[in-house]
Amino acid sequence: MKTSLGTLIVLCSMLTTASAAEKKEITGAVAYTDVLRYDHTGDGKRDRVQFWMEFSGSPAIGAPGDPGHQPESGSIRYYLQDADTGTKVMKWRKGLDMEGAPKDAPLPMTNISIKGNTARFEAFGMNWTITDGGEGYEKDKIVVDDGFKTLETKKLYGGDVRIGPAK
Repeated sequence: MKTSLGTLIVLCSMLTTASAAEKKEITGAVAYTDVLRYDHTGDGKRDRVQFWMEFSGSPAIGAPGDPGHQPESGSIRYYLQDADTGTKVMKWRKGLDMEGAPKDAPLPMTNISIKGNTARFEAFGMNWTITDGGEGYEKDKIVVDDGFKTLETKKLYGGDVRIGPAK
Protein backbone atom coordinates (compact mmCIF):
# COMPACT_ATOMS: atom_id res chain seq x y z
CA MET A 1 0.00 0.00 0.00
CA LYS A 2 2.82 2.41 0.91
CA THR A 3 4.59 1.58 -2.34
CA SER A 4 1.45 2.26 -4.39
CA LEU A 5 0.86 5.56 -2.59
CA GLY A 6 4.49 6.59 -3.13
CA THR A 7 4.30 5.69 -6.81
CA LEU A 8 1.06 7.68 -7.17
CA ILE A 9 2.63 10.75 -5.53
CA VAL A 10 5.68 10.56 -7.80
CA LEU A 11 3.49 10.16 -10.91
CA CYS A 12 1.30 13.13 -9.93
CA SER A 13 4.34 15.32 -9.33
CA MET A 14 5.77 14.28 -12.71
CA LEU A 15 2.47 15.13 -14.45
CA THR A 16 2.37 18.54 -12.78
CA THR A 17 5.99 19.18 -13.80
CA ALA A 18 5.23 18.11 -17.37
CA SER A 19 2.23 20.46 -17.50
CA ALA A 20 4.30 23.37 -16.21
CA ALA A 21 6.99 22.63 -18.82
CA GLU A 22 4.35 22.72 -21.57
CA LYS A 23 3.02 26.16 -20.63
CA LYS A 24 3.54 28.63 -23.47
CA GLU A 25 3.07 32.38 -23.53
CA ILE A 26 3.07 35.53 -25.58
CA THR A 27 4.77 38.50 -23.89
CA GLY A 28 6.29 41.80 -24.85
CA ALA A 29 5.42 45.09 -26.47
CA VAL A 30 6.00 46.71 -29.85
CA ALA A 31 5.77 50.25 -31.20
CA TYR A 32 3.36 50.28 -34.13
CA THR A 33 3.85 53.90 -35.20
CA ASP A 34 6.83 56.02 -36.07
CA VAL A 35 7.61 58.92 -33.75
CA LEU A 36 4.86 61.56 -33.54
CA ARG A 37 4.91 64.97 -31.85
CA TYR A 38 2.48 65.62 -28.99
CA ASP A 39 2.53 67.99 -25.99
CA HIS A 40 1.56 65.44 -23.34
CA THR A 41 2.96 67.48 -20.42
CA GLY A 42 1.12 70.72 -21.19
CA ASP A 43 4.35 72.72 -21.23
CA GLY A 44 3.97 73.87 -24.84
CA LYS A 45 6.73 71.53 -26.08
CA ARG A 46 5.67 68.85 -28.54
CA ASP A 47 7.44 65.75 -27.23
CA ARG A 48 8.37 62.72 -29.32
CA VAL A 49 5.89 59.89 -28.67
CA GLN A 50 4.94 56.50 -30.14
CA PHE A 51 1.91 54.21 -29.91
CA TRP A 52 2.66 50.78 -28.44
CA MET A 53 0.81 47.47 -27.98
CA GLU A 54 1.68 45.22 -25.05
CA PHE A 55 0.79 41.52 -25.03
CA SER A 56 0.64 39.08 -22.14
CA GLY A 57 -1.14 35.76 -22.45
CA SER A 58 -1.06 32.00 -22.20
CA PRO A 59 -3.52 29.33 -23.36
CA ALA A 60 -5.24 26.96 -20.96
CA ILE A 61 -3.43 23.81 -19.96
CA GLY A 62 -5.60 20.73 -19.56
CA ALA A 63 -9.33 20.67 -19.01
CA PRO A 64 -11.15 22.13 -16.02
CA GLY A 65 -11.15 19.59 -13.19
CA ASP A 66 -8.07 17.76 -14.50
CA PRO A 67 -4.97 17.68 -12.29
CA GLY A 68 -2.59 20.48 -13.26
CA HIS A 69 -5.29 22.46 -15.12
CA GLN A 70 -4.40 26.10 -15.63
CA PRO A 71 -7.03 28.39 -17.17
CA GLU A 72 -6.20 30.64 -20.09
CA SER A 73 -5.25 34.19 -19.22
CA GLY A 74 -4.31 37.12 -21.37
CA SER A 75 -4.52 40.80 -22.05
CA ILE A 76 -3.56 43.33 -24.68
CA ARG A 77 -2.92 46.96 -23.87
CA TYR A 78 -2.55 50.02 -26.08
CA TYR A 79 -0.54 52.92 -24.74
CA LEU A 80 1.38 56.04 -25.71
CA GLN A 81 5.06 56.19 -24.74
CA ASP A 82 7.46 59.11 -24.61
CA ALA A 83 10.12 58.12 -27.16
CA ASP A 84 12.91 59.94 -25.30
CA THR A 85 12.24 58.92 -21.69
CA GLY A 86 10.53 55.56 -22.30
CA THR A 87 7.75 56.46 -19.86
CA LYS A 88 4.08 55.78 -20.52
CA VAL A 89 2.00 58.88 -21.17
CA MET A 90 -1.06 59.05 -18.92
CA LYS A 91 -4.47 60.40 -20.01
CA TRP A 92 -3.42 60.71 -23.65
CA ARG A 93 -6.67 59.72 -25.37
CA LYS A 94 -8.65 62.88 -24.73
CA GLY A 95 -5.76 65.17 -25.68
CA LEU A 96 -5.42 63.44 -29.04
CA ASP A 97 -9.19 63.51 -29.62
CA MET A 98 -9.24 59.72 -29.57
CA GLU A 99 -12.18 59.00 -27.29
CA GLY A 100 -13.01 55.85 -29.26
CA ALA A 101 -9.47 54.46 -29.06
CA PRO A 102 -8.79 51.50 -26.77
CA LYS A 103 -8.24 52.55 -23.17
CA ASP A 104 -4.81 52.49 -21.57
CA ALA A 105 -5.90 49.50 -19.53
CA PRO A 106 -5.48 45.76 -20.02
CA LEU A 107 -8.20 44.39 -22.28
CA PRO A 108 -8.90 40.64 -22.41
CA MET A 109 -7.53 38.13 -24.88
CA THR A 110 -9.66 35.00 -25.34
CA ASN A 111 -9.39 31.71 -27.24
CA ILE A 112 -5.60 31.87 -27.01
CA SER A 113 -3.62 29.23 -28.89
CA ILE A 114 0.12 29.03 -29.38
CA LYS A 115 1.86 26.80 -31.92
CA GLY A 116 5.57 27.23 -32.43
CA ASN A 117 6.36 30.92 -32.74
CA THR A 118 2.77 31.96 -33.56
CA ALA A 119 0.00 33.03 -31.19
CA ARG A 120 -3.66 33.37 -32.16
CA PHE A 121 -6.34 34.96 -30.01
CA GLU A 122 -9.45 37.14 -30.02
CA ALA A 123 -9.55 40.69 -28.68
CA PHE A 124 -11.97 43.58 -29.37
CA GLY A 125 -14.13 41.22 -31.45
CA MET A 126 -11.26 40.64 -33.89
CA ASN A 127 -9.00 37.67 -34.61
CA TRP A 128 -5.30 38.34 -34.06
CA THR A 129 -2.32 36.34 -35.36
CA ILE A 130 1.09 37.33 -34.01
CA THR A 131 4.32 35.73 -35.18
CA ASP A 132 7.57 36.07 -33.26
CA GLY A 133 10.30 36.58 -35.84
CA GLY A 134 13.11 36.18 -33.31
CA GLU A 135 15.10 38.66 -31.26
CA GLY A 136 13.91 42.24 -31.72
CA TYR A 137 10.91 43.56 -33.63
CA GLU A 138 12.13 43.64 -37.23
CA LYS A 139 10.69 40.24 -38.22
CA ASP A 140 7.71 40.13 -35.83
CA LYS A 141 4.36 40.14 -37.62
CA ILE A 142 0.87 41.22 -36.50
CA VAL A 143 -2.23 40.36 -38.54
CA VAL A 144 -5.73 41.44 -37.46
CA ASP A 145 -8.97 40.16 -39.04
CA ASP A 146 -12.13 42.08 -38.11
CA GLY A 147 -14.38 39.78 -40.15
CA PHE A 148 -14.50 42.17 -43.09
CA LYS A 149 -10.87 42.79 -43.85
CA THR A 150 -7.52 41.33 -42.84
CA LEU A 151 -4.83 43.88 -42.08
CA GLU A 152 -1.15 43.23 -41.51
CA THR A 153 1.05 45.68 -39.67
CA LYS A 154 3.61 46.43 -42.37
CA LYS A 155 6.27 47.84 -40.08
CA LEU A 156 7.04 47.91 -36.39
CA TYR A 157 9.28 50.56 -34.85
CA GLY A 158 10.62 49.13 -31.60
CA GLY A 159 10.26 46.55 -28.85
CA ASP A 160 9.95 42.79 -29.13
CA VAL A 161 7.24 40.13 -28.89
CA ARG A 162 8.27 36.75 -27.50
CA ILE A 163 6.22 33.62 -28.11
CA GLY A 164 7.35 30.34 -26.59
CA PRO A 165 7.74 28.43 -23.35
CA ALA A 166 6.76 30.41 -20.25
CA LYS A 167 9.68 31.85 -18.35
